[in-house]
Amino acid sequence: MIVCLCHGVSDRQINKLLVSGEASTVAAVQAQTRCGTDCGTCIAQLREIVDAAELRRWKYQPPVPRVLRPA
Repeated sequence: MIVCLCHGVSDRQINKLLVSGEASTVAAVQAQTRCGTDCGTCIAQLREIVDAAELRRWKYQPPVPRVLRPA
């Protein structure tokens, strides 16, 4: 689906950047795709996509080992 009509940026393009690690923030996606840099109508949807990717990334990270406390 097209997210940014001004620059023809799709959700697939955005997700590809996020999954590959090439971008991890709205600003980084904007720098690479120009999504949300013209009329700004798509910024809310762009933020939703970036936030969802962030949640997925945290969900799949291995748990942090507990630090043993001295007895």
